[in-house]
Amino acid sequence: MNIAKTDEEKAHILHVDDEPQIRLLMAGSLQEFGYAVRTAGTVAEALQLAEEIRFDVCILDVGLPDGTGIDLCRRLRKLQPAVLVVYYSGYADHAAWKKALSAGGDAYLTKPISAAELEKAVAGILKRKRAERSPAQV
Repeated sequence: MNIAKTDEEKAHILHVDDEPQIRLLMAGSLQEFGYAVRTAGTVAEALQLAEEIRFDVCILDVGLPDGTGIDLCRRLRKLQPAVLVVYYSGYADHAAWKKALSAGGDAYLTKPISAAELEKAVAGILKRKRAERSPAQV
């Protein structure tokens, strides 16, 4: 039996990217994977949404028109300390990766990235988070 999840049961994702086409494509794909998705194109829009909605995962482009995904991550963690953060960027060097993760990120992916790769990363960090919260089964 296939029972559709309600919005309350779905993991809530905030996807932040300054490219409207990428937001549209990724949001549609993530919704097909069963997530409730909201999008923002700027740091300001993302923070406004984070004040209104509790998110399980934030997917942040590192380069945004009014700041960086790294700064946004720090601000989101103040609003929602338990939120998981996945960065994705065209910058693949080790220094950028290390800086982003040390600012509170849970994963760092490099562009170009497929929707399937993104979903795999999101599912993986959500699974790890649930495992950390659940007591060990004996």
